Amino acid sequence: MRRRPPHFAILLCCGLLTVLRASVADERTGESTPATDDSVQAVAQLVDGILQQSWQAEIVTPAAPATDEEFIRRLYLDLAGRIPAVSEAREFLADKSPNKRLAVVEQLLSSPGFVRHFTTVLRNALIPQATSQPQFRSLIPGFDAWLWEHIAKGSSYDTIVRSIIASELNLNNGPALASTTSPDAFFAVRELKPENLAAGTARAFLGVRLDCAQCHDHPFDMWTQQQFWNMAAFYSGFSRPEDEDEANPAMMNITEQTASRSIKMAGADAMIPAVFLTGTQPEWEQQGDRSPRQILADWIVDENNPWFAKMAVNRVWAQFFGRGIVDPVDDFSDNNPPSHPEVLQLLADDFVAHDYDLKRLVRVIAATQAYQLSGRQTHESQTEPAHFARAVLRGLTPEQFFDSLAEAVGFYQPFRSDNPFVVDTNSPRARFVDLFRGSAESPLERETTILQALAMMNGEFIDNATSLEDSRTLKAVVDFPAMTREEKLNTLFLAALSRSPTAAEQQRFGDYLKSGGVENDERAAMADVFWVLLNSSEFLLNH
Repeated sequence: MRRRPPHFAILLCCGLLTVLRASVADERTGESTPATDDSVQAVAQLVDGILQQSWQAEIVTPAAPATDEEFIRRLYLDLAGRIPAVSEAREFLADKSPNKRLAVVEQLLSSPGFVRHFTTVLRNALIPQATSQPQFRSLIPGFDAWLWEHIAKGSSYDTIVRSIIASELNLNNGPALASTTSPDAFFAVRELKPENLAAGTARAFLGVRLDCAQCHDHPFDMWTQQQFWNMAAFYSGFSRPEDEDEANPAMMNITEQTASRSIKMAGADAMIPAVFLTGTQPEWEQQGDRSPRQILADWIVDENNPWFAKMAVNRVWAQFFGRGIVDPVDDFSDNNPPSHPEVLQLLADDFVAHDYDLKRLVRVIAATQAYQLSGRQTHESQTEPAHFARAVLRGLTPEQFFDSLAEAVGFYQPFRSDNPFVVDTNSPRARFVDLFRGSAESPLERETTILQALAMMNGEFIDNATSLEDSRTLKAVVDFPAMTREEKLNTLFLAALSRSPTAAEQQRFGDYLKSGGVENDERAAMADVFWVLLNSSEFLLNH
């Protein structure tokens, strides 16, 4: 097993609503063909128009349009959670069609990669405790399987959210929860405590941070302690036996009293009734035997809810731009106003008008000129990420990182074909994802630790993946007799960076290969070049 010193890295050179609602009827009649959906383009142009006005007002010079090489790598990472394969990149780059960017968006939205990636995105957003706290890891497979099914069949976002909040929980089968296909994990990670569920629901689906109001009126926001417990009262039906084992967070020995509509606030004697955050009381007499959670779910996803649609589009926007129009994405408040409120309102109106269709929202965002700007800064006014005047550099999530690495080196991942929902903590992917798990809330703030850097430079997986004996990509390139040295170098660049080398890189790396490198062996030098590319900042970032 060879160990490569860090100095190899230096080898790399471095009339709005009318427009929105006009297409609703067509969308509802069946499978759409959004690549030719003019309404998608119309909304994208309106978004760009608003941004251009803001750039003029702020005297911001936007970056140049992204090259096809920049675009295809960024799009695959954002929609499929990995970089494109060499064949996929070549096919796109060779395509001369003027609509090829729209076509590849549609291709990816129809792929299993989109389902898998957005399952991970939503899971990390809705139950972040499952990845940050080891005792909840076993809940991931069941939640992922449930989300996967909904995303695969195109469930609307409001359907997904309503199904979570109003879920019929499996309260009598705690140990079996890990293998159950259900949204129960949303409740399990919050230990079925009304106060945890109130704060989690407001934050995950409305972008409202109520946490501070649990013990006292929020010191910096409008929320009162009374309002916090009004929200918690919708979950007051969960009761716990007095002899409950507090060390057991699973949903065992817990029943739900669906008739309960009030809760006792901590430190007070009065019972607090269930009231929506808008101050409106549910009309209980018109709800029959429906549970408070079902009524809460109706209010959460209602098109007149002032936060729900905006929070959803803000989360997806942040997924594509690295930061939300409201940032952090789950902090809507008077003290944290949106950078572009007109864009947020426009996208939210379109989202509601099209039945909370996540794929349409993705199509609109991906069609904007703003998303298709280059990541290369060409003017100092492009520095501020909130202007969205260029593509910012985003750290890859651990899942994006490993899946891109696997794609680049040709590593076979068994989870793709066997059982994708079995937790295997000892697989290369699981070990890698665990090592690269960070605490940064924003992808703009992710940093590589020393351990992570060492794993990339000298770790067993990378060493095997860039060895002539074990790397499928490297073996295929090195041993292919019909390719010239330049063509082999080009293929390694496409595999790792989704682009061809620049003239300077072609010269520098070509000279290194021609010399045979440190081992006076061109095949070994090819492996060194591949190692360098995979350890470059360009590979580690979405740009």
